Amino acid sequence: MSTLPGPGRRRGPSKGDRRERAILETARTLLARKPLADITIDELAAGADISRSSFYFYFDSKIAVVVALLHGLTGELGRDSGPWLEGSGPDEAALRRSLTALAVLWREQGRLIAGALAAAPGCPPLAEWRAGLRAAHVERLAARISRDRAAGLAPDGPAPRVLAGLVDDLRTAAFATAADPEALVDDLVTVELRMLYGDFRIPHPIR
Repeated sequence: MSTLPGPGRRRGPSKGDRRERAILETARTLLARKPLADITIDELAAGADISRSSFYFYFDSKIAVVVALLHGLTGELGRDSGPWLEGSGPDEAALRRSLTALAVLWREQGRLIAGALAAAPGCPPLAEWRAGLRAAHVERLAARISRDRAAGLAPDGPAPRVLAGLVDDLRTAAFATAADPEALVDDLVTVELRMLYGDFRIPHPIR
């Protein structure tokens, strides 16, 4: 007679789930030390204590592993941006909090993200991930720009989507090449506020 889990009890992860996670964690560890091009399937399989042939039961390529890691980061990349993107006016404090959280993520996962961005032009799955991430940020920032202009809180200028795209491209390029992402935050706050608000007076919070 089989014993079923009691009410409220949850089954633990299956062996397959644990192996998949082990592959992902191995990839994350290796990417912190060397570029994707230098990582082999054999290394990923060894990290999960499985054979090379077994690896393909979970992922069809090392690119698929990276895409899975990136999708796991997608929520984190925009996690602290809500107060800034849903706010209004030149809110320096909200922008600073958003950029600081993003800088911390770049410090921790920068090799993975930068490697994916570099490989995206020649890799449709990575290009799709980047395009989706960019589009989501541009849409929300463009909506903020439109609201601020309609309320007289920001000057007219380039079309909101164009301007939002420039901001997104600027910060991505800056973080992707930074040895110390957190050291960029002050400069990015200044530049982004200037791009969005021009000569409008920007209140500076006491820190």
